[in-house]
Amino acid sequence: MAIDYNLLRPLRVLLEERSVTRAAERLHMSQPAMSTALSRLRAHYDDELLLRRGNHHVLTPLGERLLSAVPRLIAEAEQLFSLQSRFDPATSTRTFTIAAVDYVTALIAPILTRIAQRQAPNVRFDFPAADGRLVQSMPDGLRTIDGVILPHGYVEEQPHIDFEPEPWVCLVDSLSGVPVRPSVDELLTRPWVQTLPAREGMSPARQQLRFRGIDPSVVAATPHFFVVPALILGTDRVAMVPEGFARMAIHSHPGLRMVVPSLDLDPVRDAFWWHQDHELDAEHIWLRGVVKRVSAEVTRSSDSENTRHRLL
Repeated sequence: MAIDYNLLRPLRVLLEERSVTRAAERLHMSQPAMSTALSRLRAHYDDELLLRRGNHHVLTPLGERLLSAVPRLIAEAEQLFSLQSRFDPATSTRTFTIAAVDYVTALIAPILTRIAQRQAPNVRFDFPAADGRLVQSMPDGLRTIDGVILPHGYVEEQPHIDFEPEPWVCLVDSLSGVPVRPSVDELLTRPWVQTLPAREGMSPARQQLRFRGIDPSVVAATPHFFVVPALILGTDRVAMVPEGFARMAIHSHPGLRMVVPSLDLDPVRDAFWWHQDHELDAEHIWLRGVVKRVSAEVTRSSDSENTRHRLL
C-alpha cells in the first residue's frame, strides 16, 4: 500500500484530540476534510483508531501505540528536512533545542544566546528540562533534540563536548553550626535535601555516597536546583550540590553557607551530548562551535571566581 506522508499530522492531532471537530480546528482544516483523513487512516491501518464511548471517543490499543510513537517520528522527520549542506548563520531561522537541569540552563543560556546573537540574530533556542523521562530515553531521545547537558554516566557512546569539572560541596544554613570542613559523621547526623536531575531518583553525588556505603537520611527531594535554598534556609538540613550552584545560591540567599565535606568524591563532569546522527548537519556543527566557546567562557569565569575566593 502506498504511504501518504501528508497523513502524519492529521494522525497525530486526531490521536491527541480524540475528536474530528477539534482536530480540524487545530489544523485549520474543514471538518469533512478531517473526516476523510480519518477514513483513509482507518483503511490504511485496518483499525478504527477512535471508538465512540457515549459522548466522547477513546483510542483503540493500536491508537494508543501510535500516539506514543508519532510525535517522535514527526520531530525526526522535521529535523531531517531542516538539514542543510551549507549554513548561513546570518539568515538562519532555525530553533535549537538544548535540554539541561535548571541550574545549568541558568549558567550557560545567557552566554550561549549572547555569543550566538552576534552571528545568528534570527536563531532561536529552546531549553526544556532534562527530566527523568528524557534521560530514560537515551540515546534515542537525542534524535529529537539538538543536545542535552548532563554528567557523564547518564549518556554513553555518543559524541560530546566536556565542560570544566566541578567539585561537590554542601549547602547549609549559616546558623546551622556545621563546621567549614565537616566530617562524614557530622553530615550524616543531619537530614538531607536531594536533587533529582536524572534516573532512579538518585543524584550523581548520592550514587557515589551509596558506592561508599554512605546512605544519608533524605527528608526532601526536588528535581529543581533553585528550590533547594528554600528547603535549606532556617533548618539544619544539608544538600550536596556542584560548587558553581552553591555560589549562585549564596549570592541570591546570603543566609546560606558553603562547606566542603571530608569526602574524596569525583567532581561533576558535565558535557554537552548529541546524537551521532547530527554529526554532519551543517547547522549543528555551527552550534557545537558556539557550545565550545561557551565551555571556555564558563571555565574562565570559574577560574576568576576561584581566584577571588582565595584572595578573600
